[in-house]
Amino acid sequence: MNRSTENQAIPELPRRRQVRTIGLSGNYWYVVEVDGKLKPRQVKRVRFWSQDIALFRDAGGKLHAVEDRCPHRQLALSQGFVEDGNLVCTYHGWKFDGCGRCTDIHHELGKGRSKLPKIRIRTYPVKAQWGLIWLFPGDPALADSVPLPTIPQLEGDKPWPFFPIDVTIRSHFSMIVENVCDFNHEYLHRHKRPFLQPTLREWKQDGDSVRVYYDTRFDGSPVAKLFMEGGARDLNEIEIWYQYPYQGSDIGGKYIHWLFMLPEDECTTRCFFVFLFGPIHIPILNWKMPEFLRKPILWFTNKWYIEPLLGEDKWALELEQDGFERYPDAPQIELNPAIPSFQKLSLEKWKAYQQSSPMDDPKPATDPA
Repeated sequence: MNRSTENQAIPELPRRRQVRTIGLSGNYWYVVEVDGKLKPRQVKRVRFWSQDIALFRDAGGKLHAVEDRCPHRQLALSQGFVEDGNLVCTYHGWKFDGCGRCTDIHHELGKGRSKLPKIRIRTYPVKAQWGLIWLFPGDPALADSVPLPTIPQLEGDKPWPFFPIDVTIRSHFSMIVENVCDFNHEYLHRHKRPFLQPTLREWKQDGDSVRVYYDTRFDGSPVAKLFMEGGARDLNEIEIWYQYPYQGSDIGGKYIHWLFMLPEDECTTRCFFVFLFGPIHIPILNWKMPEFLRKPILWFTNKWYIEPLLGEDKWALELEQDGFERYPDAPQIELNPAIPSFQKLSLEKWKAYQQSSPMDDPKPATDPA
């Protein structure tokens, strides 16, 4: 072999190939469940980038999150139950409190000891806000210094109502970012017509955010016809952002959406969509909808229109994931000039996270005494 050839560096993978394999930085807060779906004394498994986590509430409703692994025989603690504020492994009855400490060993080998062995499993910062459960999967020392996204519409005395939509998509998170931020896929929604004739006007990166501006029309959407006044249904600007690791959009400050992605692994992403509508006006009746009707109308709109619309995106994204797995080295033909900005930001943040000396998972320590 020619030595000069032997010493050549292996060429770096194309950006598209790289971005389809990376995760999201653990040093942010991620939505892992809808608050109302986890009752007191209930436990559920959630997953962040192949880390299985047992999420549970004690009898008083306090949230806890621990690694989903009993250190005894490695069974999933999420298969157990909550008792006296502890998460109990259903195999041998080992109990763990919300701080990850083993508080009891049920069988005689544990009961006969003068003291329990010092056993601890990893815990995660967790909290509830806006009807959603947020978890910090990275370095827990950073959790208090990292804010949740700023959503003024959910603050104050009269927060805008919403019903979160929870969708699991068999697709890498980067494909979902590109789908939601690229209005040029209007053809996919040609029957439901949520937006028409989008024109990319501007895009820019500012720190950890990429913002994209489209001119588009909403007069083809049945939701717009019902709830938007005439001027708002004509040519409009929509602002779309990828505020790492969150995504969202804004139409004139009246119609806002957020997407909170939970990357479960390289090809599965759980998505929590939040659609926010300001005070609703029905043009055909020249009538402002009373507040007591707003929530049921929003629920109906989700079921009748928005969830089927997202179903079309889910279908296309899962086919895109299939295509990438079959043809990972196929050249990418990308016409939207904003897409590389999303990919570049995701790669930069992931590399920075990998280089930030992530905390080692604590190993269970046992005292032989």
